[in-house]
Amino acid sequence: MTKIYYRVLQTDGDVIKKLKCYDGLVIEAPILEQYTNFAVSLVSTIERPFFIDPTHKLVLRDLEHVAEKEWLIKVMEAYEISECLQEGEISFEMLWEKLDSFVSAVISYQRERLGKSSGGLELFGVVPRLEPQIILTPYFLIDGIDSESYKLNLEMIKESVALKGKEKLYAVMALERYLISRDLNKLISDFAVEGLDGFCIWISDFREYDEDARMLEKYVEFFKRLSEIGKPVINLYGGTFSIFIGKLGFIDGIVQGIGYGEYRNPFVHATGGYPKRYYIPKLHRSVPIFLAQELLATVPELKCDCEFCAGADILKTREKEVRADSLKKHYMLGRWKEKKADFDELYKDLQETIQLLNKSGMLDRYWDQLRHLENWSKVLEGFSR
Repeated sequence: MTKIYYRVLQTDGDVIKKLKCYDGLVIEAPILEQYTNFAVSLVSTIERPFFIDPTHKLVLRDLEHVAEKEWLIKVMEAYEISECLQEGEISFEMLWEKLDSFVSAVISYQRERLGKSSGGLELFGVVPRLEPQIILTPYFLIDGIDSESYKLNLEMIKESVALKGKEKLYAVMALERYLISRDLNKLISDFAVEGLDGFCIWISDFREYDEDARMLEKYVEFFKRLSEIGKPVINLYGGTFSIFIGKLGFIDGIVQGIGYGEYRNPFVHATGGYPKRYYIPKLHRSVPIFLAQELLATVPELKCDCEFCAGADILKTREKEVRADSLKKHYMLGRWKEKKADFDELYKDLQETIQLLNKSGMLDRYWDQLRHLENWSKVLEGFSR
C-alpha cells in the first residue's frame, strides 16, 4: 500500500500531532535550520518515520530569488560548499573540485543533524529515536541526458553508495519534465546503480490535474519502468493520481504538503502563504472556497462525510470564517481514505463522479478545473487492463 509522507511547515505541528493518518514526515533542510527545536520536538512526539530532503532548495544552484536565503546559506555551510557560490549561483566547476567532501557532508547531515539538536529532551526523560528512515543522495535538477548536471548527479550517487552504512540509501532523480518522454532505457539504466535501495523522483512542475492524457501516459510509463528494477519508488511531489499509480504497483510512496505541494516548479519561488482551498475528495482536487460551495450546492453527492465536514457546513460558512487547520484536517482525512481504498473502488468512484458532473452540466461549465477526471480515467483504464 502506497505510503503518504507530508512535508513539514512550522504551522502544521498541531494538525500533525492530532491526526495520525499519514505514514511519515519529510523535513526540508532549510526548515530544519530555521525551526530546529520545532522539528526535533515534532519528530520526537509523533512516533512516525521521517527523512530529510537535503538539497531541494539548491536544485537549480541559483540563490538569487530564493526566499529566506540566510537559512539556505547555513545549509550550504553545513555542506561545506559556501565558497562554491559565485555571483548568486553555485559553480559546477568548483563543486566538482569539492565533490567528495560535499557528498560526505550531505550524507552526514541527514544522519546526525536532528540527533545533535535533541540533547535538551533527555533532561525531561525523553530519549527520541531520531534516525531517518532513509538517506537521500544529494541532487541537482537534471536538464538533459548529456548535460553536466546529468554527469554530476550520477557521480554523486556513486559516491553516496561508497559512503553507505546500515541505512537505506535512495537515489534522487530530479528531472525536467520533457525527459520522461525521451530515452527511458538510458535514464533508468544509468541511475540503477548497484548498492541503492530505492529511488525518489521529482518531475519538475508536473501538475497531475493539468496534464493531458498523452503526458499522463508517459508519466505512468516512467514509474512503471522504474518499478521494474524491483526497488521502492517514492514520488517527491504527487497527488491523487500518484495514489492511483501506487495501486497499480508502480509507486511505493508519495510526498506532499498538507493541502499544497502536489507539484513543485523549481523556477518559481513561493513568496507567501497558501490561499484557503477546500479539498473535494470525489474530485481529487482542492478548489477555492467559493467554487467548492457552488459545486457542492449543485451536486450534493460531492459532499464529504469526514469528521470535519460532519461538524461544519461548508456551504453556509463564509470563507474568512473557515479555519485553516480544519481545512488541513479535512485534507488529510480525505487523502488517507484514498490510500485505504483499493484500485477498483477508487476507479469506480471516479467514473460515477464523471457521470454526476456530466448530468449536472458542471463538467462542461468548469472544464478547466475538472478535465483531469476524464484524462485520469482514460489513462488508468489503459494501464489497469
